[in-house]
Amino acid sequence: MNNPATTPPGLSSCSGALTIELDLQDPAYNPVPPAPLDRETAAAVSGRIAADLNHILQGIDHLAMVVPGALYDQTELLRPGFPLLRTLEDLFRGGLRNTDFSPQIMALGANRGYFPVPELNPERRPNSGPLLLLPFILIGRRRDLLPVATTMENTLLQQGEVSPATRDAVQSAFGLRAASMSYATIGDLCALLQVQLENAGFTDLWRLLEHALFQRAGVLGIRLDSGNRYLLADGKVYAPFYTFDAWAQLGPGRTLAAGQLGAAYGEWLRAQRQYTLTLAAYGLEIKLVLGYPELEQDDAEAAFAAAQAVAPLEGDILLETVMANAAGAPERHLLITNQFERELGALAYTVLALDGNGRTLSLEHLYPLRPEGLRQIIEQLRHRGAAAGVDYQVLHPPTLVYSATGRCLESARP
Repeated sequence: MNNPATTPPGLSSCSGALTIELDLQDPAYNPVPPAPLDRETAAAVSGRIAADLNHILQGIDHLAMVVPGALYDQTELLRPGFPLLRTLEDLFRGGLRNTDFSPQIMALGANRGYFPVPELNPERRPNSGPLLLLPFILIGRRRDLLPVATTMENTLLQQGEVSPATRDAVQSAFGLRAASMSYATIGDLCALLQVQLENAGFTDLWRLLEHALFQRAGVLGIRLDSGNRYLLADGKVYAPFYTFDAWAQLGPGRTLAAGQLGAAYGEWLRAQRQYTLTLAAYGLEIKLVLGYPELEQDDAEAAFAAAQAVAPLEGDILLETVMANAAGAPERHLLITNQFERELGALAYTVLALDGNGRTLSLEHLYPLRPEGLRQIIEQLRHRGAAAGVDYQVLHPPTLVYSATGRCLESARP
């Protein structure tokens, strides 16, 4: 990947990474990625990588190389506009005096586990996955860099064998045991991600990621077979969210037979969670908005404008009030239904409030918009019952409870 716009005048860059695949079944596997290296250790590892690349690419001594002493998962490296790589370039540019260029290895080390430049600090999320990446950029005068960049794109993935000395240095420095190591360009990593997603049936997810990663112009509108809609521009994704009632009556499920609603809404919500969580992990800004017809129009730019015109859903919970306790009568019993789908778990909680005579006071549905929302709903319901001394009962039916005629969620009965 060439980045001529961000390097000093007359210079260009190309990027790659040392890929480190871990064996999740290895007893030595640590689910938390290792901490960044100090300056001295980072320099030693960078020297080994430079020696490998010098051999593979038939000479890079006339180029500069910037290497952070840290490992990242691919969601940290493959983000819109590749900000981590831009930071590496900016650090190199900032080290130049009067735009003079001289080939050198800039190895970036951490102090007590952290870089002084916050953008370089890896997130080190537990269970990040089996693939960790050690990125690097090569910088040089454009006429000198172009042949190297071309060779990298054409041969690095196929011929980028890591030397035993580099393998040992990396494993020792980071305290891990790798199943395999190889070199790849950023383009290679994107192509591998594309193949991975398409083989898993997520072609549209790749289309969204590609549009964002390479900062394509214009609005990209995607509609999945399950009815989910995504509108993307400038790294920002608008995604309509439907409660079951709105989905079944007015949204993508409105044309389905009543008997299909439970399974189809589960499929819609599964795709919604998979796409929003994955897009957010790759650094896209997700804006959930309540679904309505203007967001479903085929004109993507018009739909995107409509999405921008409404307030996004804030917080981790959506409350849908079907029947309010207008008189403010005291609640004596809460009948709480865990609206459950076998593969997804809790889709929503239906809360039926009753008075002392068993009469209905209110009916509400609480939806978790994000993973944290489920815990918050449970805490809210416990507090609601405890604060007023209200008796409550939680029911766990094996599937969604809804009215076939009303096409709406209902409370289960004991």
